[in-house]
Amino acid sequence: LTGHPENSKIYQDTDLTDLKNSLSIYGQLEPIVITKSKRIISGHRRFAAIKSLEWDECDIRYIETDNEIISLIEHNRHRQKTTQDILNESRILEKEMRKTVGRGRSANKNRVGEEQRSKKMTMVSELAQKLNVGTSVLKQIHSIARYDESLLEKVEAGELSVNAAYKKIQQDFLKEKKKHSSSKTKSKNNNTTIETKKAINGKNQVL
Repeated sequence: LTGHPENSKIYQDTDLTDLKNSLSIYGQLEPIVITKSKRIISGHRRFAAIKSLEWDECDIRYIETDNEIISLIEHNRHRQKTTQDILNESRILEKEMRKTVGRGRSANKNRVGEEQRSKKMTMVSELAQKLNVGTSVLKQIHSIARYDESLLEKVEAGELSVNAAYKKIQQDFLKEKKKHSSSKTKSKNNNTTIETKKAINGKNQVL
């Protein structure tokens, strides 16, 4: 058996002590899920623990899949994950899902209006459902990563909750961005008013 090359890009290494103890006491309760080419889809930690225990054999289950990466992530839906794991999952899964959508819908360029505006929100909802996390939590994690990914380390260390880290992002980045955007809108409106007055004055002079 071989591990999937994408697994280490998504999930961080974790301690196997508890898993090895469980295997030693209760045996293997869940089979390792693999493809016909003997590539692991689900059970990388179990397989590592089994190798560490020097077992000669293990239980496996074959599956057929159209997309190994999507299957890998979906099989880890109930896994205990770090915030970084969730971020990695969502980034890679979104990329794979967009490939699938593009092929299935022929990337129709005529989609405009409400459907286009709601596409991003629909993607976030689908990702959250597949990853077994709340939509708002997933959006917060992405915002934290976008503006200050170092805060995720504090979340992992237990120094901050995801919500507390997101509030810091709001305070340090989003409020200032909103203020800047409001100033630009106000300036644009003022310029429009001045141009309108000029046009009216010019019309009066002609009359």
